[in-house]
Amino acid sequence: MILTPVTELDAVNEIIGAIGESPVNSIENPTNVDVINAIRLLNLTNRQVQAKGWSFNIIESYTLNPDIFTKKIRWMDNFLFIRGTDGTRYVKRGDYLYDFDNQTDTFENNIEVECILLVPFEDMPEPMKQYITAKAAREFQVRYLGDSALTEELARYEMEAWRDLQEYELELNNFNMLDMTGVQQLRRR
Repeated sequence: MILTPVTELDAVNEIIGAIGESPVNSIENPTNVDVINAIRLLNLTNRQVQAKGWSFNIIESYTLNPDIFTKKIRWMDNFLFIRGTDGTRYVKRGDYLYDFDNQTDTFENNIEVECILLVPFEDMPEPMKQYITAKAAREFQVRYLGDSALTEELARYEMEAWRDLQEYELELNNFNMLDMTGVQQLRRR
């Protein structure tokens, strides 16, 4: 059973453990090919899952300041998605932020954006760490071992982790069906 990893090392050990590999003591300068692939797959899965936007990595109002000399805003490596609070679309061009709507990379004033940030693995909530590790372990096993019985077992762990993550999001955000627009209109009748 996959336990909730506390660190990236724990997650990598869970991933390689899914194919029967022995745990490692460090992921600094790895030489084992399976460890290298597990780290790469963990990072890829982490980025893909976080890019969807979750309660812990969406910033609804973030101020970006242009450089006073170049009037450009440097793109931060942890941006996964960015959009102006006024709806302006921004993308990465080179190392800088590019205003897609106005076709420029120079800014006279600060801009307010909504963004999705890539949060370091250790700083994520436990249900997210568990889900990312379970998903990466299943994908790792499918790519490098391909045992169908093990794939089914890891898929069950992944579904369980997904359910736990959804429960976490629901509890944290305190969603209420009665707050939905269509339901509110029905209640007013």
